[in-house]
Amino acid sequence: MALTHLHAFTAAMQRKDLDAMLSHMADDVVLKTPLHVAPFAGKPAIRPVVDALLAVVDRFEFREILQGPRHVSAVFGVVVGTDVLDGIDLWRLNDAGLIQEMTVFWRPLPTIVSVQAKLAHA
Repeated sequence: MALTHLHAFTAAMQRKDLDAMLSHMADDVVLKTPLHVAPFAGKPAIRPVVDALLAVVDRFEFREILQGPRHVSAVFGVVVGTDVLDGIDLWRLNDAGLIQEMTVFWRPLPTIVSVQAKLAHA
């Protein structure tokens, strides 16, 4: 499984370049996030969610990429002001190497609640 799109996606995420991030996702991508119960489906639904997140995040710190036969994950940190989250993104890639599905896991819960409050104001 080639990770060309995934590496470009994480680099775009660190630059907070939304258009570049979306270019490495399938049109019918599904995003599952701890900030919302229902998943977001398709780039038009994901754009405002990621745009709001990029507006409040100071930086993403990717630490490690793990690859399995059908999935790829990344261990990373998120810094939002004084809040620091630990996270794991789990990606399922399509045959073209584009992100087809993305599930976001964050911890600890009190920090997630704090970041969610900041997003509500964004």
